[in-house]
Amino acid sequence: MSISDYIKHILPYKLMKTTLMVRMRLSMTKRSSLRSLLVLCAVATFSIFYVIRQWDHLGLVTPVSDADGAQHFGHFGNFLRGKCEIKNFNRLQHISIVYTWVNGSLPCYRKMRKKAGGSLGGSRDREFNELMYSIRSLQKFIPWHKGNLYIVTPGHIPHWVDASSTRIKIINQDDLIPSYAKQFLPTFNTNVIEQFLYLIPGLSDLFMQVNDDCIFTKLIDPHEFFTCDGGIRLLHEKGSISHAPPTPKKGVWISSVLNTQQEMDTRWGDETRYYIKHAPFLYSRHAFERLHQIFDRPLYMTLKNKFRSRPDMNVPLLHHYYMTSQGSEELGIGIDVPPSRDMEPYKLVLLKDKDKKKLQNTFDEILSGSSTYKIITLNDEYTDLSVPKLATDFLKKLLPEPSEFERKPWSPELPPTIRMPGSCKVNETILPRFPERMTPSLRYQLHGYREARWALFMSGWLRGVGLAMGFMTAYFSCIIMIRSGTPKVSNADFERL
Repeated sequence: MSISDYIKHILPYKLMKTTLMVRMRLSMTKRSSLRSLLVLCAVATFSIFYVIRQWDHLGLVTPVSDADGAQHFGHFGNFLRGKCEIKNFNRLQHISIVYTWVNGSLPCYRKMRKKAGGSLGGSRDREFNELMYSIRSLQKFIPWHKGNLYIVTPGHIPHWVDASSTRIKIINQDDLIPSYAKQFLPTFNTNVIEQFLYLIPGLSDLFMQVNDDCIFTKLIDPHEFFTCDGGIRLLHEKGSISHAPPTPKKGVWISSVLNTQQEMDTRWGDETRYYIKHAPFLYSRHAFERLHQIFDRPLYMTLKNKFRSRPDMNVPLLHHYYMTSQGSEELGIGIDVPPSRDMEPYKLVLLKDKDKKKLQNTFDEILSGSSTYKIITLNDEYTDLSVPKLATDFLKKLLPEPSEFERKPWSPELPPTIRMPGSCKVNETILPRFPERMTPSLRYQLHGYREARWALFMSGWLRGVGLAMGFMTAYFSCIIMIRSGTPKVSNADFERL
């Protein structure tokens, strides 16, 4: 079969009857033009490469076979049988995990907190090593994770941390605060600290924030956190958030959520939004950069509050709905918002004095394997010291083996804080200060973003013009080549073709 006959079979009838196609086929029939053949090969090659480039965007996923699963997810192969292979999983395995932690019993911290007008005492000032057990559960039940761990603290150092480990790093939270916000230090406001977690040096582009009271209780497969195309899952509760502004009777946390809702309504309209699940948060560093551009004023006003306050911006909520409203499209990061039934294995466990029997039953079910919970969060609201003892006994039974991040008998022990006893001044030799990341002022960032939008528009316009000119050049080149290389033919030849 000649090239002309092959083209005749694969192209539509109407296209074959156009003057250009008739001349091209005639040229191939009469002379087997090498130039025409080269043009055809170039078009075919371009088409093949285009299909290959677009293959990842066609929404096709490949189920994980036993062999591929063993290679891709380690010993999770059988556990993940029938699930899709996550795109870029080798990179996602090395996602950074960030913990925020405070040892509220340290004298200097209590002194500084009292000076700033904060209250002392209560369950939040007690320490029963929940962070240590959280990291043990992370290593035991998320064995596919190979990335770094960062513990962000107000200069506090857990006594059990192995300082020689290359995968765990203690970060002084004050080092993350940009120069324009240093005037508001010290801060005891988690809504401030969480604004700047994305400035941790060496942090991966996608990172996970885990609270120190979060305990993993079953094997967690990567699909709990990531979509098949390598995006992130955004978890929420069943309850929707009111669009009404907070009243003076509302508590600090709910007022912060409602104020954040007001700001989002102004930006994105009165959409139905839900409370965020008390679970590990998947974040994008670039999303935080955009949040500081879009919500620069309310985020800046949050900096002024030493403690969590009603006008604060709720950072996890902002990130969640930025990604669903515009961030996923802007940043090219896929997202999935699973239905509420998928949230049932995530359990908030309240450590209350009156719930000791219920609490013990929950712990017993987890230890026996009869519980459906995969992740629990231990929310401490107790005054009876027998309550944390129940939790400690449970954690010792569930997680008896030390993690690789815990100090060995021969490892040096760091002091519990970077502040010197008595004076409470910072000893910078304990945790060396790292260089501040280059962060221009918010006004400059916003101005730069507007300039960047114009530059992107011009770049896209010029690319479009260039593409059009390229097609026109190719078209006229083909016309000239065909006319110069094609002999004159009669009407009978056209009719035959």
